[in-house]
Amino acid sequence: MLLSVLAGCGGDLSEVILPGLDRIAVEGPGDLEGRRVGLITNHTGRTRGGRPAAAVLREAGIETRALFSPEHGLAGAAAAGEDVASGTDPESGLPVFSLYGADRSPTPESLVGLDALVFDIQDVGVRFYTYISTMRNAQVAAHRAGVDFVVLDRPNPNRGDRVEGPMLDPAFRSFVGTDRIPLLHGMTVGELARLFAARMGAEVTVVPVANLRRSTRWEDTDLPWRAPSPNIPSLETALAYPGFGLFEGTNLSEGRGTAAPFRLVGAPWTDPEAWLRQIGGAPAGVRLTPARFVPRPLPAAPAPRFAEEEVAGLRVELTDPTRFRPVRSALVAIAAARASHPESFEFREAGGRYWLDLLLGTDRIRQGLEAGVPVPELLEGEEAALEAFLEERRSSLLYP
Repeated sequence: MLLSVLAGCGGDLSEVILPGLDRIAVEGPGDLEGRRVGLITNHTGRTRGGRPAAAVLREAGIETRALFSPEHGLAGAAAAGEDVASGTDPESGLPVFSLYGADRSPTPESLVGLDALVFDIQDVGVRFYTYISTMRNAQVAAHRAGVDFVVLDRPNPNRGDRVEGPMLDPAFRSFVGTDRIPLLHGMTVGELARLFAARMGAEVTVVPVANLRRSTRWEDTDLPWRAPSPNIPSLETALAYPGFGLFEGTNLSEGRGTAAPFRLVGAPWTDPEAWLRQIGGAPAGVRLTPARFVPRPLPAAPAPRFAEEEVAGLRVELTDPTRFRPVRSALVAIAAARASHPESFEFREAGGRYWLDLLLGTDRIRQGLEAGVPVPELLEGEEAALEAFLEERRSSLLYP
């Protein structure tokens, strides 16, 4: 039980980081009392002590009628991009509506009989991570159906005081780019829900995280790390992912099929030493060193790039997360890979578009890289849009 987990605090919760779900477990149902709810959740929707959200809501007297699951499914085990089927949750016996299959939003039929949709999923703070796309789609569906939307908030592992562009160009909106926010947005899911609601003229209720500050590091929350998805096994991976996840937009491996996804990058044809010389010195807060690895099919990555081939590349080690700028660092590495291997390097296309453009939310960066524009100059061109976003988001923020 949660209270036994907190017993070491002597009953004093004044400094304990309590996510929204834990607050319901401690304080009771609040505005959800007497409501019939649908719960959007997965394996990360648990209290500090491990109680699943559906059980916590039931114990608080909240009538939960259905579950909705995002990419990777309710158990968080499906591979990236793999369709997830609807079904029944064996733990609670509740019906589960997949939001990552034929439907990417709750259908009107799935919302019949509900007073509220409740969202409780651990996000990683990156625009192209699809849990926030699921949340925004659900907000739109709830608004249209006249169903309330409630977010049980959780900390952002990438913190609330780190923001990096580029901003999303609406022409590149997709399921990996849900709205006009920076790639690294520095907001919790509750704050994002408030921003999305304001933009669509809707209402949202957020149960905030107790005692959270914008500068709070995940290490200081004392919360257990539950891998939000199969290829984000550690906090260090979550911190590297906003940048080195961009290697998915190239014909290099981003490390899937290894024990260190997004912290190993390369290809069979790369020369790591030449690549490092082109980089000319590691960006702030990160160490890049030569590495060799063999991607292998795994449940988390059944078809990794260069499966069973020896890959030469770079290992990404964070030395100072407070100084690390993941987007800038990864773009420098991508630009250097292209410059040092011009005959082999390619930007990957998907469905007639460049995947890097969809991840970045714009084609300006790729076109600049192809024209040889230095990465710092490319990102300086995003500063005005970032400043406008920081001003707009101010009214949606919940934490000092």
